Amino acid sequence: MQSADHDWGWGAALPARPPLLCDWLQDPGSLTERLRRHCRHFRVALLSEVSLCALGPSQAALLDCDRAFCREVLLYCDERPWVYASSLYSPATRAALPALTGLGQRALGELMFDAPDLVRSSFEFAVLDSAQGEAVAGLSGTATGGRSLWGRRSMLATGRARVLVTELYLPAAQAYQEQSG
Repeated sequence: MQSADHDWGWGAALPARPPLLCDWLQDPGSLTERLRRHCRHFRVALLSEVSLCALGPSQAALLDCDRAFCREVLLYCDERPWVYASSLYSPATRAALPALTGLGQRALGELMFDAPDLVRSSFEFAVLDSAQGEAVAGLSGTATGGRSLWGRRSMLATGRARVLVTELYLPAAQAYQEQSG
């Protein structure tokens, strides 16, 4: 098994518009905290936790290993799925940060952003074509309606622990809701 994002065509290019989407994609803070500010009820739904899944070439290069632990979740705001997220980390990271094991319904951001020495790498971005978008949106029981979906990934590091975090904004996400006027 591989994580859903192993072949998403990551790069540095942002969408030409809209500004709100770019703001969400480039926000270096905790996505968990930002989501909590935009809804009354935030929750995490665990999709899967896999021990030592195979990595795509870019993931392996970033994590400096061939296989990693993989956790996939949906982040809900007011019972609507806003974000698909995955986290990949090596056995060495698991040993350095044992709290990664058994997060369950707890958001990774609650663990990582509490670390005073947390460092986030530059973001890479991906836009999913309709087939890729539908496959991931389908995990949440939603459809893209033909809309392109955007995601970002970055490395979160604290001490000797490094976690590759991917966040894909699903169709209901505030990131796509440009205000008119």
